[in-house]
Formats: sequence, structure tokens, C-alpha cells
Amino acid sequence: MKNYILIAFTFLVSFQGFCQNEIEEKRNLRFPVWITHSKNTDILGLSLGAFPTDYGNDNRLTRTFGVRLEVFPLSFFYFLAPKTPISNNEETYQSFMNGHTTQQIYGLNLSTGTFEGIDAYGVSVTGFMHYSRKNNGISIAGMSNSIERANGIIIGFGGNEVFQGNGIMLASVWGNGAMRFNGVQISVENVIFEKGRGVQIGFFNRAKNFRGIQLGLWNKNDKRSFPIINWQFKS
Repeated sequence: MKNYILIAFTFLVSFQGFCQNEIEEKRNLRFPVWITHSKNTDILGLSLGAFPTDYGNDNRLTRTFGVRLEVFPLSFFYFLAPKTPISNNEETYQSFMNGHTTQQIYGLNLSTGTFEGIDAYGVSVTGFMHYSRKNNGISIAGMSNSIERANGIIIGFGGNEVFQGNGIMLASVWGNGAMRFNGVQISVENVIFEKGRGVQIGFFNRAKNFRGIQLGLWNKNDKRSFPIINWQFKS
């Protein structure tokens, strides 16, 4: 008899825990317009935001399927940040990428300035500075893009920086910087700090552990420093 009571009690506790998890994971569906500041919500259509959400909050995830519009009056001051928001080492990067994100965007992201650990899939157009955790697609920023992991086309009129990227980086003023990058970099200055594969085109190009071609006034890789054209295809 005692065994039956113990089994019944264990089942009851497990069932209550399962129900509690189901309640916590229940998601809300909103259409056609809603705000991005509501947690555990899927928005079909237009989502509206007015300020950055709390990255790393495991109790919320807002997903937009359509268009996300964010107007934050203080976006212009993002460039005053004392240092780059990009991870400065592999450990920090992996911890960040394995962490929890509070927003996912599937479609078009229009913002005065994005400065959140969001994941974007589609097209992002930012008036000033764009910072995100992931960006797969096209990212265009009036000042600069800072993306932890980017795949696609990255255009920043002031400059671009990624920790890890694949595709095309294009900047007109400051330059392109990446810890690891595969693809094409085009700007006044292009830098790959750790590992790169592809082509660099600019006035000044330098890369570590690079396999590809450099075209510019001055080009530097692990093998040599050369004007106009430089290359490295072997270690």
C-alpha cells in the first residue's frame, strides 16, 4: 500500500511540474500590430518598439514575423559607447552565442538604432548604429554595424565589425574589422584579426592566417607585406 501511495505522490508532483512548465512556455499570438515589449509573444504583421529590451532575460522571447519598427530617441548617442560591444575573445563569444535571446525577427527590421542581443533573419535597416547577436541576410546602417555572427551582406557607411562572418562587408569611411571572416571586404581599411578566407579590397589591408588576395595601396599578411597586390594561398 505504501508503494502505491509513493508512486501516486511521485506522479502528482511530476504532473504538476509538467503543467507548470507548460504554463510558463505558453506563447501569445498577436496580429496585425503589437508591441515588442510583451514577453513570450509571436507577432504576425507589425511589431513596434520604443527602447531596447533586456538581453539575457530567460523569461521572455518576442518573435516578429513581418516588420519590426523601433524608434528610440537616444539612438544617436550609441556611438558614444566607450568600447565596442563585440566580444573580445572566444570564450565570451561562445558564452554569448549559447545564451538566451529576447527577440527574433523574421522579415524586415527598421530601426533608428538597434542595440540588443537580437537574432535577425531578413533585412535590417538602421539609421545610426546596429548591434545584434545574429544577422542572416542584409544589414544596412547609417553609421556602423556591430554583429557577433553575420551571414550575408553587411553595409555600414561608417564601418562594420563582426566577430565571425561570411559574405560581403562594405564600408565607405572607417573600415571593416573581423575576428574571423570568409568572403569579400571592401573599404578604406580592412582587417582580419584571427582567420580569413577570400578577398580584401581597400587602401590598407591586413590579415592574420589569411588565404586569398589583397588589393590596395598597402597589403599585409602572414607571409609578406606588399603594395598594390598581395596573396597567400599556403601557410
